[in-house]
Amino acid sequence: MMVRVRMDDQRRIRIPRKAGLEGDTFLLLTIGSYHILFPIPSDKPELDIEGPIADLLAKADAEIAKDVSKRWRRKETEC
Repeated sequence: MMVRVRMDDQRRIRIPRKAGLEGDTFLLLTIGSYHILFPIPSDKPELDIEGPIADLLAKADAEIAKDVSKRWRRKETEC
């Protein structure tokens, strides 16, 4: 579902109720001219993680880059 949102003069974004998004905190991801809004849950799950956080972040960045490039290539072939 796609929902249109508006920004006021103070750069606040108003999310309509029909969007069905719950929460107080959101992550706004910008990719080129696109913006994606992700709700951040207030009760965060406990994770059992081994290794330094820097290594996990580097792995996450690499996976995200692969996924984004795959999606862009697929989008280019559809056009």
